[in-house]
Amino acid sequence: MKRFALFTGTYNLLMGGIKDFKRSYATEEKAYEEVERIAQTDPFTHWAQIFDKKTDTAKIYRIDAKKITEDKSSDCPHPEPNAA
Repeated sequence: MKRFALFTGTYNLLMGGIKDFKRSYATEEKAYEEVERIAQTDPFTHWAQIFDKKTDTAKIYRIDAKKITEDKSSDCPHPEPNAA
């Protein structure tokens, strides 16, 4: 499996799951190109996530009317418990 895993679906339940896995890519740019293609061609896909296996981080996108918006969640990754 390549470094960047792409997950997409109709409903983002934030629980993850193999059924939402689409494919892995060597670069984040290639994975995002697929998000762009899906946004233009699949009216039933409303979210996408690109997960970087090396850094254990993810970017989450909302897809609405063929427009892609990055979801800037403030709780992911979780802050350190005793951070000042």
